[in-house]
Amino acid sequence: MPRHALCIHAHFYQPSREDPYSGIIPQEQGAEPFRNWNEKINADCYAPNARLGNFEKISFNLGPTLTRWMEQNAQDTLALITESERRYMNRTATVNAMAQPYHHTILPLASLRDKQTQVRWGIADYTHTYGFAPEGMWLPETAVDEETLAVLAENGIRYTILAPWQAEGEVDVTQPYRVELAGGRSMSVFFYHSGLSTGISFNAETTANADSFIQNCLKNVYSANDEQDQLILLASDGELYGHHQPFRDLFLSYLLDGALTQASIEYTTPAKWLREHPPVKTVQIRNRTSWSCMEGVERWRGECACTPHGAWKKPLRDLMNQVAELVDACYLDCAANWLREPWRARDEYISVLLGDVSFAAWLDQEGKVPLDQSEIGQLQHLMAAQFERQRMFTSCGWFFEDFDRIEPRNNVQYAAHAIALSERVSGKDLRSGLVPALEAVKSWRSGVTARDVFEGALQRFETDLQR
Repeated sequence: MPRHALCIHAHFYQPSREDPYSGIIPQEQGAEPFRNWNEKINADCYAPNARLGNFEKISFNLGPTLTRWMEQNAQDTLALITESERRYMNRTATVNAMAQPYHHTILPLASLRDKQTQVRWGIADYTHTYGFAPEGMWLPETAVDEETLAVLAENGIRYTILAPWQAEGEVDVTQPYRVELAGGRSMSVFFYHSGLSTGISFNAETTANADSFIQNCLKNVYSANDEQDQLILLASDGELYGHHQPFRDLFLSYLLDGALTQASIEYTTPAKWLREHPPVKTVQIRNRTSWSCMEGVERWRGECACTPHGAWKKPLRDLMNQVAELVDACYLDCAANWLREPWRARDEYISVLLGDVSFAAWLDQEGKVPLDQSEIGQLQHLMAAQFERQRMFTSCGWFFEDFDRIEPRNNVQYAAHAIALSERVSGKDLRSGLVPALEAVKSWRSGVTARDVFEGALQRFETDLQR
């Protein structure tokens, strides 16, 4: 008799909201009685799900920026999550947690070099957190192109999850597929069930009762005439389980702790299912598509129907690309004299950021010549600039309807910090040429421009230097 299985994938993520100068998240309006949204969502969602043991029964990813916050501010929650992952691995010899590119960058809009850095940093963060390498990687907004899948495959990733409309042609969402890539590599892809995933995400009634969910929703999507084992994969933001929808952590717990078994449906995860059901069908993916923009990836680079008043988005994308070029040119001009392979050194720098090795040990490995203390200080500034230049592409900066929000303002602050650090090392004026691009980014609601945010951030940096 064919098996019916369910996999719930929960995408847990919060962007980096730390002030680039203090490294502290400022008090955030709306998060009361907590100081910031991370604290609030931890209390509503992450901690309750961890205490209930839900992380051991689902597929999930913790965004690295969230994981690093937890490491400092919610150690008990993170310990419960990582212990759940280890128990699952000991029990099944597979992993149920997926990695994620470090800064939630829309990878199809990134350069090949940035794709590699984000993927390698994400894998390093995962290994640091769990103690072993990942098998799968969740792509930010499931945004994909073939080059992105090739980078994943080159770095040992076996599978990812996409929306069904990201495939060329129709697919059977109950089966995994294989995407053939250049160089003889391939990537396994699971396509989530769009109807049920949308229902659990946006219709609170869908998840009001686990038994009703199984009888009225889930059982209807399995084919009674199919002789193959069938997997239904549901994907959503993990924050809906307790934060966006109260008490859904309890729904998830009951669903996985008894209700499914009574309905003769097993729960599983992609890595475990792949071991038992390697893909037999191939598929081509639609390049530059995502799960949250029906126009591909336009939401993060221009105007589209997903968000009104998006005229500021292309100028912001152009601004960030211009900043990246300036910061990278400065990095190469200076670091090429000190590092054997500057871009490899950037990829390896994540080990310093994670605290796995010291800056001195990293420099011993990557350095070309001995450096004096002044040169070491300059190199540290350059590496900090590269970190800021990576996180200024965080996707949340483009997701919403207006520039005058915390997410895009933060991206501009990170860009300003990257420019200030690069100027400090190079002695060059990098900011003047950015003025037209900065002025082109303007809030339709308040009139605030990227120049206002950028210059305010630079002033803070210069004030700090004088202290």
